[in-house]
Amino acid sequence: MRFRFKNPCLTPALLIVCFLSGMPVHAATLRKARDVFDDYDRNIASIQEAIHIYTQVIKENNRPQIQSRAYAGISMAYLTMGDFAGLTHTNALKDYEAGRDAAWKAIKLDPRSSDACFWYAGNIGRIAQRKIFIKAVLILPEFLLYLDRAYRYNPKSLFVLEAYAELYYQLPGAFGGSNHKSITYIDKAMRIDPRYTMPLTTLAKIFISEGKYDRARKILKEVLNFSSPSYRAGWVMYDKPLARKLLESIKNK
Repeated sequence: MRFRFKNPCLTPALLIVCFLSGMPVHAATLRKARDVFDDYDRNIASIQEAIHIYTQVIKENNRPQIQSRAYAGISMAYLTMGDFAGLTHTNALKDYEAGRDAAWKAIKLDPRSSDACFWYAGNIGRIAQRKIFIKAVLILPEFLLYLDRAYRYNPKSLFVLEAYAELYYQLPGAFGGSNHKSITYIDKAMRIDPRYTMPLTTLAKIFISEGKYDRARKILKEVLNFSSPSYRAGWVMYDKPLARKLLESIKNK
């Protein structure tokens, strides 16, 4: 697949809007990068295009916090690209490693960046999932360290709350896993944004693990029929396929 990049530069009209509104040009460019990224369910090349725009921000700005935000955006994009390496025709492990490295640069520039810490944890977590169990467990302390920092710097981050929910669901009890803890974080996320669908799939998995199939089916159908999710691309690419798969797994239960 060849990626086609649109011109990442701001148009003259947008520059005028930024000037009149008082919005810094870098803020508009960061927003544009995120808007482009959020379109990846419609055009998978948007992930690569967003990386290109974030890279331009880094080249054209020397403020550490702005560069940190751009590197965090690159890290987010690489993690997503790794998740869909079959569509982007890239190497998933190399994508996660690039995402880890970008997040580390973001942390160095702004150690209190919740996004930087979260995407660092996310990428090393993805790398760990590709290793044997013992090696993966060895990464757990570092993963938790940066996830905890991400939560400390932004306790309302939906991505962080969902990560805790999924973590406590997946971990064996001997390593601190707990459905009760997972549901606590799901509840926090849903109170902040009821239209964020990812925690609902985790809740459905918990109900399935507990044999509460009717409750799981109800939630999964809700995910499939959501009319206005907060994160459309995540809903289309992650949540809906998972909901269908989980429904199929319990159709005779």
